[in-house]
Amino acid sequence: MKSLKTLASESYSTVNSPTQYAAVEAYKGDYSEYLNKTTNILKSVGHYVFNKLKSNKILINKPQGAFYLMPEFLNKRFKNSSELCDVILNETGVAMLPGSEFGFKPGKMLTRLSYTDFNGSIFLENTTLNENILDEKIEKYAPNVAEGAQKLSNWAKNL
Repeated sequence: MKSLKTLASESYSTVNSPTQYAAVEAYKGDYSEYLNKTTNILKSVGHYVFNKLKSNKILINKPQGAFYLMPEFLNKRFKNSSELCDVILNETGVAMLPGSEFGFKPGKMLTRLSYTDFNGSIFLENTTLNENILDEKIEKYAPNVAEGAQKLSNWAKNL
Protein backbone atom coordinates (compact mmCIF):
# COMPACT_ATOMS: atom_id res chain seq x y z
CA MET A 1 0.00 0.00 0.00
CA LYS A 2 2.91 2.34 0.77
CA SER A 3 4.37 1.85 -2.72
CA LEU A 4 0.98 2.50 -4.29
CA LYS A 5 0.61 5.72 -2.30
CA THR A 6 4.07 6.84 -3.41
CA LEU A 7 3.26 6.16 -7.08
CA ALA A 8 -0.10 7.90 -6.79
CA SER A 9 1.51 10.87 -5.09
CA GLU A 10 4.03 11.25 -7.89
CA SER A 11 1.37 10.83 -10.57
CA TYR A 12 -1.51 12.91 -9.24
CA SER A 13 -0.24 15.54 -6.81
CA THR A 14 2.48 17.05 -9.00
CA VAL A 15 3.75 16.87 -12.52
CA ASN A 16 5.63 13.59 -12.48
CA SER A 17 9.25 13.31 -13.58
CA PRO A 18 8.65 11.33 -16.79
CA THR A 19 6.15 13.96 -17.94
CA GLN A 20 8.63 16.74 -17.16
CA TYR A 21 11.34 15.05 -19.24
CA ALA A 22 8.87 14.45 -22.08
CA ALA A 23 7.84 18.12 -22.02
CA VAL A 24 11.46 19.23 -22.36
CA GLU A 25 11.83 17.04 -25.45
CA ALA A 26 8.51 18.18 -26.89
CA TYR A 27 9.43 21.86 -26.67
CA LYS A 28 12.78 21.45 -28.43
CA GLY A 29 11.21 21.44 -31.90
CA ASP A 30 9.61 24.24 -33.87
CA TYR A 31 5.91 23.49 -34.11
CA SER A 32 4.76 26.94 -35.20
CA GLU A 33 3.67 25.81 -38.68
CA TYR A 34 1.68 22.92 -37.22
CA LEU A 35 0.04 25.19 -34.63
CA ASN A 36 -0.81 27.85 -37.20
CA LYS A 37 -2.30 25.33 -39.63
CA THR A 38 -4.35 23.52 -37.00
CA THR A 39 -5.58 26.79 -35.53
CA ASN A 40 -6.61 27.96 -38.99
CA ILE A 41 -8.44 24.70 -39.69
CA LEU A 42 -10.40 24.79 -36.44
CA LYS A 43 -11.18 28.49 -36.85
CA SER A 44 -12.42 27.92 -40.41
CA VAL A 45 -14.53 24.88 -39.52
CA GLY A 46 -16.00 26.73 -36.54
CA HIS A 47 -17.01 29.69 -38.69
CA TYR A 48 -18.44 27.32 -41.30
CA VAL A 49 -20.72 25.70 -38.68
CA PHE A 50 -21.63 29.09 -37.19
CA ASN A 51 -22.65 30.42 -40.61
CA LYS A 52 -24.75 27.33 -41.33
CA LEU A 53 -26.61 27.50 -38.01
CA LYS A 54 -27.21 31.18 -37.33
CA SER A 55 -30.87 31.92 -37.94
CA ASN A 56 -33.98 33.30 -36.31
CA LYS A 57 -34.50 29.83 -34.77
CA ILE A 58 -30.98 29.41 -33.35
CA LEU A 59 -29.08 31.95 -31.28
CA ILE A 60 -25.35 31.36 -31.57
CA ASN A 61 -22.16 33.30 -30.97
CA LYS A 62 -19.19 33.24 -33.31
CA PRO A 63 -16.47 30.79 -32.30
CA GLN A 64 -13.76 32.43 -30.22
CA GLY A 65 -11.02 29.84 -30.06
CA ALA A 66 -12.52 26.59 -28.82
CA PHE A 67 -13.63 23.55 -30.80
CA TYR A 68 -17.31 23.81 -29.99
CA LEU A 69 -20.26 26.19 -30.20
CA MET A 70 -23.17 26.73 -27.81
CA PRO A 71 -26.31 27.03 -29.96
CA GLU A 72 -29.56 27.98 -28.24
CA PHE A 73 -32.76 26.79 -29.88
CA LEU A 74 -35.69 29.18 -29.65
CA ASN A 75 -38.82 27.16 -28.92
CA LYS A 76 -41.11 25.99 -26.15
CA ARG A 77 -41.64 22.46 -27.48
CA PHE A 78 -39.18 20.73 -25.14
CA LYS A 79 -39.20 20.70 -21.36
CA ASN A 80 -35.40 20.80 -20.99
CA SER A 81 -32.14 20.81 -22.93
CA SER A 82 -31.60 17.08 -22.32
CA GLU A 83 -34.87 16.26 -24.07
CA LEU A 84 -33.94 18.65 -26.89
CA CYS A 85 -30.60 16.90 -27.42
CA ASP A 86 -32.25 13.46 -27.38
CA VAL A 87 -34.81 14.50 -30.01
CA ILE A 88 -32.14 16.11 -32.21
CA LEU A 89 -29.97 12.98 -31.99
CA ASN A 90 -32.89 10.70 -32.89
CA GLU A 91 -34.17 12.88 -35.73
CA THR A 92 -30.89 14.07 -37.29
CA GLY A 93 -28.09 11.86 -35.97
CA VAL A 94 -26.31 14.96 -34.61
CA ALA A 95 -25.03 14.45 -31.06
CA MET A 96 -24.84 17.41 -28.70
CA LEU A 97 -24.56 17.85 -24.97
CA PRO A 98 -27.30 19.66 -23.06
CA GLY A 99 -26.42 23.05 -21.63
CA SER A 100 -27.62 21.85 -18.23
CA GLU A 101 -24.48 19.67 -18.07
CA PHE A 102 -22.45 22.89 -18.03
CA GLY A 103 -24.37 24.69 -15.30
CA PHE A 104 -27.07 26.37 -17.38
CA LYS A 105 -30.70 26.14 -16.32
CA PRO A 106 -32.27 22.94 -17.71
CA GLY A 107 -35.15 24.92 -19.25
CA LYS A 108 -32.76 27.00 -21.34
CA MET A 109 -32.55 25.26 -24.72
CA LEU A 110 -28.78 25.65 -24.86
CA THR A 111 -26.54 22.89 -26.20
CA ARG A 112 -22.84 22.26 -26.74
CA LEU A 113 -21.88 21.20 -30.26
CA SER A 114 -18.34 20.06 -31.06
CA TYR A 115 -17.09 20.52 -34.62
CA THR A 116 -14.16 18.10 -34.52
CA ASP A 117 -15.62 15.03 -36.22
CA PHE A 118 -13.07 14.89 -39.03
CA ASN A 119 -9.67 13.36 -39.76
CA GLY A 120 -7.33 16.15 -38.70
CA SER A 121 -4.24 14.50 -40.19
CA ILE A 122 -5.71 14.36 -43.68
CA PHE A 123 -7.09 17.91 -43.42
CA LEU A 124 -3.67 19.11 -42.20
CA GLU A 125 -1.81 17.38 -45.05
CA ASN A 126 -4.05 19.13 -47.58
CA THR A 127 -3.80 22.62 -46.11
CA THR A 128 -1.10 25.20 -46.70
CA LEU A 129 0.16 27.71 -44.17
CA ASN A 130 -2.08 30.78 -43.86
CA GLU A 131 -4.52 29.39 -46.41
CA ASN A 132 -7.97 30.93 -46.68
CA ILE A 133 -9.95 27.72 -46.23
CA LEU A 134 -13.10 27.81 -48.34
CA ASP A 135 -16.38 26.00 -47.66
CA GLU A 136 -15.70 23.47 -50.42
CA LYS A 137 -12.52 22.34 -48.68
CA ILE A 138 -14.31 22.00 -45.35
CA GLU A 139 -17.03 19.94 -47.02
CA LYS A 140 -14.34 17.71 -48.54
CA TYR A 141 -12.12 17.21 -45.49
CA ALA A 142 -14.73 17.56 -42.73
CA PRO A 143 -17.74 15.91 -44.39
CA ASN A 144 -19.34 14.71 -41.15
CA VAL A 145 -19.22 18.23 -39.72
CA ALA A 146 -20.66 19.72 -42.92
CA GLU A 147 -23.43 17.12 -43.09
CA GLY A 148 -24.26 17.53 -39.40
CA ALA A 149 -24.44 21.32 -39.66
CA GLN A 150 -26.76 21.06 -42.66
CA LYS A 151 -29.02 18.49 -40.95
CA LEU A 152 -29.20 20.60 -37.80
CA SER A 153 -29.95 23.75 -39.78
CA ASN A 154 -32.74 22.00 -41.71
CA TRP A 155 -34.16 20.52 -38.50
CA ALA A 156 -34.27 23.92 -36.78
CA LYS A 157 -36.26 25.47 -39.65
CA ASN A 158 -39.24 23.37 -38.53
CA LEU A 159 -39.27 24.63 -34.94
